[in-house]
Amino acid sequence: MGQMKLGSDSQEQKHSTRKGLAEQVALDLAIYLDNFPNKTFAIRILAKESGLNAKTIRRLLAQENNPTYQTLFKLYSIFLDEDNYSLLLEKCPEVIKKKISEYNPCDDSQKDSRRVEFLEMLKGEPLIAELYVLAGTGPLNKNTIAFRYGQYGLEILEKLVKEELIQEVEKDVFALTKCGPTLDGDSIKFLGEYFVRRFSKADNTQLHNENLLNFYAEGLNEVGKTAWLKIDTEAFYKKIEIANDPKFKGNIPVFTFTATDTITPEKKND
Repeated sequence: MGQMKLGSDSQEQKHSTRKGLAEQVALDLAIYLDNFPNKTFAIRILAKESGLNAKTIRRLLAQENNPTYQTLFKLYSIFLDEDNYSLLLEKCPEVIKKKISEYNPCDDSQKDSRRVEFLEMLKGEPLIAELYVLAGTGPLNKNTIAFRYGQYGLEILEKLVKEELIQEVEKDVFALTKCGPTLDGDSIKFLGEYFVRRFSKADNTQLHNENLLNFYAEGLNEVGKTAWLKIDTEAFYKKIEIANDPKFKGNIPVFTFTATDTITPEKKND
């Protein structure tokens, strides 16, 4: 939608951070909503883009809620069309900047911590991995989860929302948050092994283009091994290009997992 011009801070806002915060958010919300011909439609769109509940947005507009820094970050990322944390702070009204500065959703220390926590979560309950990845392939419907996995699946869904790994984009529909954990080698290996065991269909391999399983081992020199890795890398990014092309978007969740390595056991620590 593009960057919008926000309302300026008033003298009263400078004297009261709490009151000024609510007033500033309500003012900027009103400016944003005025860009749409229909207010109800605009709130629904904003709710979907921000992951906030439409009722929460209406309460903010009426100054009935004092927003958290997470809520402010989600809203002003949209208002200002800016996902970069540092640039967002520069563009925000002062009273908003003061509150958001308490929160950095993507700093390196949090990424490292969340990565370790995420891997432990996956190992403790693989269904977390399944729902997390499914949420990345398209909107995840609460009713579908209940049908497939029962009450336990709904409990896992609630845990993922609580951990801010997925968010509700509209009523009973969920998707990944913008700032999930950065996956390291251990996490990728765990996910790949889990999805191969869980979903690979060995009896249908290369039959009717349903799926693909390949395995090949050979002795190579360093140049040959590097050539293999280059081909794997190029193929992986070509798959991503296809996945990001709108004409190929659909409702069939698929996964791909590539592993090329030397057949050399890791040395155990003494």
